[in-house]
Amino acid sequence: MPLDASEKRKHDTVVDVTEERIARVYAQAFLGAAAKTTRASELVAEVELFVDDVLNKVPRFNEVLCSEFIDSERKQRLIDRVLSGRAPVEMMNFLKVLAAHGRLGLLHPIARILKKLYAQQQGLIDVEVRVAREIDDALRKQIHDQLHTMLGSEPIMQAIVDPSLIAGMVVKVGDRVYDGSLETQLNLARRSMIDRSTDMIETRPDLFVEAAG
Repeated sequence: MPLDASEKRKHDTVVDVTEERIARVYAQAFLGAAAKTTRASELVAEVELFVDDVLNKVPRFNEVLCSEFIDSERKQRLIDRVLSGRAPVEMMNFLKVLAAHGRLGLLHPIARILKKLYAQQQGLIDVEVRVAREIDDALRKQIHDQLHTMLGSEPIMQAIVDPSLIAGMVVKVGDRVYDGSLETQLNLARRSMIDRSTDMIETRPDLFVEAAG
C-alpha cells in the first residue's frame, strides 16, 4: 500500500536520520584510523576530494558504486582498478570496507561529517556570515575576532553577500543562527507594535470606542 504524503515525509526523515547516524559512525572510525598516522589532514582532504572530483563529476561511477545489483567484491576490484597508485592506501581500504558493508552510498554525508569532526578536533569551526554588501579586510578581521571570542574556537569564516538583508548580518554557526539583519529588526519591531496594539484593544477597548466616537 503506497504511503500518503505525510507518511512519506515521516519515512524519509527517519531514513535520513538513520543514514546520518550511520555515516557519523563510519566518519568517526576513519578519523580514528587517520589520527594514528602523521597524515590525518591529508587523508580527510582525500575523502572530500574523492567525493567532489570523482563522484560528483563522474555520476556514472557513483551510480555503479551505489548500485544494489553489483556485488561488493566487484566494487572492491573496481576501486583497486581506478584508484590504485592514485589514492592513499588508507582511503582505498576505507572504501573497500564501505563496499563490503553496502555503505558506499553514504560517502557524501560521510565526507561532510568527517570534515566537520576533523575541524572540531583541531579547534576549528565553520561559520557562515551573510552580509548586505562586500566587507573589507578590516571589518572581516573585526568580525573574525569577535566570533573567536564568542565561540572560544578558531572560526573558518565564509562571507556571503545577500542584498536582501538591507543592512546588518546573519551569522550561522552549525545549527544556530544569530540574525542581526535590518530586515529582521524591522519585522520584530512591526510585530511588537502589532502585539502592543492588540493587547491594548483587549485590555482597554474603551479607548478605541471613544476614539471612534
